Amino acid sequence: MRSLIVFSSVTVDGFMAGPENDLDFMVDDPELDAELTAELRAVTDTIVVGRKSFPVMAAHWTAQKGELADWLNTTPKVVLSTGGDADVSAWENSALAAGDGVEQVRRLKAGQGGGLVVFGGVRTVRSLVAAGLVDEYWLKLNPAVVGRGGSMFADVAEPRQLTLRSARTFSSGTVALIYSA
Repeated sequence: MRSLIVFSSVTVDGFMAGPENDLDFMVDDPELDAELTAELRAVTDTIVVGRKSFPVMAAHWTAQKGELADWLNTTPKVVLSTGGDADVSAWENSALAAGDGVEQVRRLKAGQGGGLVVFGGVRTVRSLVAAGLVDEYWLKLNPAVVGRGGSMFADVAEPRQLTLRSARTFSSGTVALIYSA
């Protein structure tokens, strides 16, 4: 069975997006990004992204250069869309998975291949967390507090214990945390 990794920036108060679904809190840290994404590339071969996050990510990463951009642009991507109406042609190697996103990810996890990584958005991640499908959380804890916003854990019904696999502090003040579910 394939593993599912959530890779997300979060604030100290636990939000992966601000009150207006903004990401202004994110600290740019090329050292952290290079280190973590190199590890991520070694264990995953498919990117999962929600329909609303897809066009934003596609527009950004198709205009970028470098090792990370090359990996994101060439790695197969699965776009979850309940309505099945998303146009995924803007980003190479993207395929639409129409219908219930949780069921689509269950199907992907049961298939063959390497790990799956989900980058967002909040609703997509929240639904996968609530369904208990996440095997690992790779969190970039940013030195910021937003007070309210989008939490990946908002729909968790029962407490869950996580196991810390690693914690690394970077000069930007960002802490990279990896937890197993």
